[in-house]
Amino acid sequence: MRFFAAAALLFSLTAHADPKAEVFAAWDAMIEAKSYRAAMEIKAGGQTYQQNLDIIIPDHFRMSGGPAGESIVTPAGAWMKPPGGQWMAAPDSMRAMTRQFMGDDFIAQAKAGVTKVEAKGEQDLNGVATKVYEVHQSMKVMGVESSSVTDLYVAVDSGRPVRQVIKATAMGQTSTTTQDITYVPDLKIEAPM
Repeated sequence: MRFFAAAALLFSLTAHADPKAEVFAAWDAMIEAKSYRAAMEIKAGGQTYQQNLDIIIPDHFRMSGGPAGESIVTPAGAWMKPPGGQWMAAPDSMRAMTRQFMGDDFIAQAKAGVTKVEAKGEQDLNGVATKVYEVHQSMKVMGVESSSVTDLYVAVDSGRPVRQVIKATAMGQTSTTTQDITYVPDLKIEAPM
């Protein structure tokens, strides 16, 4: 009898889980991981391009690919390399802007901007069992209002996001960004010069 009562309680708790709380917990788990890599495909303005993004929270960042070339940010400074060009020092504002997107204030703003979360069930993603959520969000980034709908895939075993498909609108323009995320505990990002 106790088994059935416990099973009923567990089912009740699972059935009434809060999808928004689960998404926030996944975002927190991503931040707690400290370092990750995102392979991205971005479709915007009639173009499609690939970018790679490496992050070590709170202050290391590397982006490569796409029309902007490469950029690196560390506590020592910021650098950029245009396509076909050489590495050069970047303005301090680039380092400040990058840190802003990795800070607690931005995470709080992102959570506050979530207007709706819907659990979409479970799905196998390249051999990884995931829970899928549809996240609706509106927020202001660098003074620009944006809205997005994101399909967020969270690995069941780790509770961390492993894919995001973000359909965003800002300044009348739409884009779709697919990010496949891997967690790299020994990730290194160093100054290029």
